[in-house]
Amino acid sequence: MNVTVEAAGPCRKKLSIEIPAERVDAEYERVVGAFVREARIPGFRPGKAPRGVVEKRFSKDILQEVKDRIIPIGYHEAIQQQKLDPVAILGVENVSLLVGQPASFSVVLDVPPEFELPQYREIPLTAAKVEVKEEEIEATKKRLLEQAARWEEVSGRPVQAGDLVKVDYEGVCESKAIEDIAPQSPGLGKGSDFMVLADENAFLPGFGEALVGASVGEKKQVQVDFPADFAEKAVAGKACTYFVDVKGIREKHLPEINEELLKKFGVESEAALVERIREDMLKMKQNNEKQRQRGEIIRQLLERAKLDVPESVVAEETRDVVYDIVRQESYRGVSREDIEKQKDEIFEAASKNATEKVKLRYILHRIAEQEKVEISDEEVSKEIATLAARYGVPAADFRADLQKKNAIEKIREDLRLNKTLDLLLEQARITE
Repeated sequence: MNVTVEAAGPCRKKLSIEIPAERVDAEYERVVGAFVREARIPGFRPGKAPRGVVEKRFSKDILQEVKDRIIPIGYHEAIQQQKLDPVAILGVENVSLLVGQPASFSVVLDVPPEFELPQYREIPLTAAKVEVKEEEIEATKKRLLEQAARWEEVSGRPVQAGDLVKVDYEGVCESKAIEDIAPQSPGLGKGSDFMVLADENAFLPGFGEALVGASVGEKKQVQVDFPADFAEKAVAGKACTYFVDVKGIREKHLPEINEELLKKFGVESEAALVERIREDMLKMKQNNEKQRQRGEIIRQLLERAKLDVPESVVAEETRDVVYDIVRQESYRGVSREDIEKQKDEIFEAASKNATEKVKLRYILHRIAEQEKVEISDEEVSKEIATLAARYGVPAADFRADLQKKNAIEKIREDLRLNKTLDLLLEQARITE
């Protein structure tokens, strides 16, 4: 069998394959024999029709069957002969197949990049100082107390900043009820017995702050200036008026740090609570610093390594990234119309992101091979159990679902690449 290989672009090869006539004829004989045994032709018992009659009646089907057999055989022998490891087959073309003559065809495929690994040992890194300040501990302790705070009804005074206010409200914009012009945004135009914080974090811009000074039973008009990029386009960039009935006021009461409260936090003393906060914050900051250093290793690897990547792999990764971006934008409340307007920017960002991710995978894969980084079945099982717990699914069910999707090897690969990054971090030359 003759095989020639030519470059068809970055990480792309074109194989021209010629299969000898005797192999084509041998395959043709096998196919004709099968047709003769199975053929149903009027006037003949099943399998008893003369060969010539069968060949004439099913000539196109026979040749197609020979093609369907001979092309995969030739392709697999060719990539073994040329020691190629294709990542995608892009097409088969220029097929020529006639009985008694050599068969020929071309296959275009993408292959992994060939490149030299950059220097990856002792990558220079600068360590950021990791410490937990007393004011950070106090702020965290205050947040914990606020989470356990009680909201108690008050009377005889107006709303103060930070109060929780019960209101009925109805909005109007350009003489039209917001409820009518924005029916897809329930709660934006009208609400009853709604609790709103009297601060800048209210659900509408300026709404909560405007309630400061109001008393129970008072009716107020509140102007809300919606920003131009507000998710609901019916009111974006407009000044709207809300008619508000103030129905109740609650103020926050922080709890005392006593035995009962400490028990809820799972500690025996205030000192133990402070120490746990310190340990948790230190662990979080150390993890953030580790992630920052890993990001710096990735940046340096991408800068140092010179390689092209297969277009088909980048295209597939780009689709995944676009899907993630669109899902995140939808979750943030961005409309499909606005997402459509941003499609060029989204695709450009996704393509750049995907290209870097694919490059990094090839670089880390080569390093993992060189450093003999492997992942055990036990490590895979542990990761599956962790992911199952995160999603609230029994580990056995989660594994079964992964097996159906052929996704377990993807988990193994991700673990291997992360383990390789951790190895590079261990080998890095870190200065304070």
